[in-house]
Amino acid sequence: MKTRSHLPLLLFLLPLFSLATAACGSGATEAKFPTGKFADPNDRFRSYNFFEDGTWTYIAFGSIEEEGTYTVEGNKWIENGTAECPFPGTYEWAFDGSNLTFKLVGEDACEGRRITTDGSTWILAKE
Repeated sequence: MKTRSHLPLLLFLLPLFSLATAACGSGATEAKFPTGKFADPNDRFRSYNFFEDGTWTYIAFGSIEEEGTYTVEGNKWIENGTAECPFPGTYEWAFDGSNLTFKLVGEDACEGRRITTDGSTWILAKE
């Protein structure tokens, strides 16, 4: 019985497989927008709650002051509008595991949302 070595073929195919795999994807995974309760570091009575279903609430002194829906496109968080701000606002978001920060993209005609959100940092609450 004659034995063939497959080692040369394997050594040839392995680099090709690696190149093909690298070409099919960037290798980086896209970060997922965090959900949960995020507290204002400067005012313990204010917080945001972001839910997996794309809804959010803004709490001040124990009461829901505002609520709405959002969508995420990559690193862009888009508030879809509320009763008080019936038009969308877009913000870049970043999350380091505990701090969630927002930075305005373009313009936001809703002054209240812009003041509360642009340049703000919210801390993931440990409940």
